[in-house]
Amino acid sequence: MRRSLVPSAALRRPLRPTFSADQQLICAPDLLLSKTDPTPFELTAAHEGELQVFFEANPAYFLAVQGAPAGAQEAYDEIHGELPAGWSYTKKWLIGYRDPASGELVAFASLVSDLLARRVWHIGLFVVATEHHGSGLAASIFRGIEAWARSNGAQWFRLGVVAGNQRAERFWARQGFTQVRMREGVEIGGRLNNVRVMVKPLADQDLRSYLKLVPRDDPALD
Repeated sequence: MRRSLVPSAALRRPLRPTFSADQQLICAPDLLLSKTDPTPFELTAAHEGELQVFFEANPAYFLAVQGAPAGAQEAYDEIHGELPAGWSYTKKWLIGYRDPASGELVAFASLVSDLLARRVWHIGLFVVATEHHGSGLAASIFRGIEAWARSNGAQWFRLGVVAGNQRAERFWARQGFTQVRMREGVEIGGRLNNVRVMVKPLADQDLRSYLKLVPRDDPALD
């Protein structure tokens, strides 16, 4: 789907987490939908080679936003890259999903909790193996992520989608995301793109409440 920032392994201005210590395991029960669903796990630097193989085997996202397949450092950058200086957050989450039969990665998601404001969670990158496009797997995985984020205090989801990446634009609209602003000239993988900043409420709040939390997403800035 769309990566709009690369999280940092080191906390710059850490906030106090909005979830308790016993909720911090990524393989929370509400991420698992059935025994046949891909198994989620928290991906670390030790999985860098595996993630790189997954990116190279599934180039659709990279072709759509960069105009070229995944670079040789793509997994390294995803794991070790940094947020913009001064951006507050509690933790970045790198989540892999394994096929229970083959043990191979079939999806990857990166999220940042409490990005820029408490209870605002950012979806950085969400990639599902090309062979599963159109199968409903992406929506199923996202439902699990949403339930888990809600249970850990999230009240808003935020993400960016490259304008013209029609598959991603349609997918996130179906999941209930709404565009708040368009950012022009964002460099991704050496190419400049226009990016749709989209949000989804996870609680009973209106858009004005969100823009008070994250004024940089105000459409008046376009």
